Amino acid sequence: MKRSIVIVIFAVVAVLSLGGLLWLVAEKHAGSKKENPVEYYILHTSMTQTGDQLRNALVGEWKLVGAKSIKTGKFVILAPNNRYFKTFTLTNWATANYDSSSNMVNSASGPYTLSGDVCTETIEMATGSKRQFLGAHVPFRIRIVGDDYYQMGAGLPPSIEQQWHRIRE
Repeated sequence: MKRSIVIVIFAVVAVLSLGGLLWLVAEKHAGSKKENPVEYYILHTSMTQTGDQLRNALVGEWKLVGAKSIKTGKFVILAPNNRYFKTFTLTNWATANYDSSSNMVNSASGPYTLSGDVCTETIEMATGSKRQFLGAHVPFRIRIVGDDYYQMGAGLPPSIEQQWHRIRE
């Protein structure tokens, strides 16, 4: 009888310990909304818009507010005075990046397609450093939550992770 009780207690402790360990691993893997909102929304939430709803939600002007640093691998919030903008119509997209004197640093534009949560941008026109990507078809997994637009490169590892905020007049 005592041996059975000891075995049961040992089994319960083992199960609880393993469950706690698995929970910690899952939490670490999931990341947090604060640490990297792009990964949080793209990898751990469901899309709320579909088809035409998503296309209509994309339409407008956006300002880049945060991105995953290529150097550190950490998500960083950009200075509010950055001048990196993106625009969507129902069929096309465009980006423009300006320096502090309002001179264009680079730009890119072209049509896009939507399939589920993947937005594939085709680069038909570009200036500056973006010229090297002319002709490319760049897929992003996307989410729109309120006035925030999240995009993550669809490749492994993701090449780009960005958070944009809608510009309202």
